[in-house]
Amino acid sequence: MAAATMGKWGNSLAVRIPGEVATAARLAEGDVIEMEVTSEGVMLRPVAPRFSAASLFAGRDAASWRADYTDAFDWGPDVGREAVPE
Repeated sequence: MAAATMGKWGNSLAVRIPGEVATAARLAEGDVIEMEVTSEGVMLRPVAPRFSAASLFAGRDAASWRADYTDAFDWGPDVGREAVPE
């Protein structure tokens, strides 16, 4: 278990996370963390990144996605109302 000392940072308190703890927790400079006070003390954990659909699909158009996944699934021929014209 590693120990650290609280310090003053403006009107707040700050603690430096030792390198080996940061490495084990997979924390890096600039990571956003959330803090929660529990009955056992203060819990720190990384905030999961939030992605938008626009950022996930940026730079690709529908035709290029279709080309990549054309043969990914074979559902058989379209039948009835599920047929979708392109």
